Amino acid sequence: MIKEVFGLRRIRKILAFFLASQFLGLTVGAILVNAAQFYPEFQELNVAPGGESSSLLNPAIFLLYVLFGAVVMVLVLKFYKGELLFKLIEASTLFIAANVVFFVLFAWFGVPMDWVWAVLISTTITAAKFFKPELKNLAAIIASAGVGAVFGFSLDIVPAVVFVAGLSLYDFASVFLTGHMVYMAKELGKRNLAFSVAATEYEVSEETGKPERSTLELGTGDMVIPLMLAVSAYKIALNPFDSIAVIFGAMTGLFLVLWYVNAKRTFLPALPPISFCALLSLMVFRLFLGA
Repeated sequence: MIKEVFGLRRIRKILAFFLASQFLGLTVGAILVNAAQFYPEFQELNVAPGGESSSLLNPAIFLLYVLFGAVVMVLVLKFYKGELLFKLIEASTLFIAANVVFFVLFAWFGVPMDWVWAVLISTTITAAKFFKPELKNLAAIIASAGVGAVFGFSLDIVPAVVFVAGLSLYDFASVFLTGHMVYMAKELGKRNLAFSVAATEYEVSEETGKPERSTLELGTGDMVIPLMLAVSAYKIALNPFDSIAVIFGAMTGLFLVLWYVNAKRTFLPALPPISFCALLSLMVFRLFLGA
């Protein structure tokens, strides 16, 4: 019973972190989609090659970036045992993503000197995380919101679905075939970086009778990708319920993954079930409830 209670507590925390990133990112993404024609600065946030959001070359190019990045990361983890390089990578990613979040929000709500305030707040958050690792979850939520919003804004729904399908296959292969995703998760987890959110509880061990630390983690990629899909879905008809359907489905898939991982104490690729449930939910909504 104790294990079950603690397990549910961890799952609830991860789901709360997930929802926070989704709705913050969806707000930013919807603003980008609606206001890009009025704010030239927003148009510059489109990261699709050539700015062509509907091109099916985009997911192929992005997948190549992911594969190249994974190879580089594995090599760095094998040969570099320090922490400074990873902290700098984390800091640069967090700073850029936080800038996107706060600049878009401030610009939309008419805050004077929006860019200046965005830089100041992003710098403060980045510096705070650099020196206080316990801010990992907050940093991961903000970073995921910024990155997911930008990619969703940059891809129309068809390229986004192709990208999600490709990433899901990669996630499956990297856990069950090559195993390098498990290796990266363990190594990055040791460094307490903002590449995942974590829920930690102390459970009484059945073997020793002593409290032991138990942690449940979710990678930022598993928050970024469903958010990207939710923002892309919003572009179909500028209907927030399309996005909410995606988030609802993604959360359902995530709950199933977390329940299994918590029960079995194992690694599992989260993206395939999250993506499948998100797409299924969107399809059902569009077929039976959508306008």
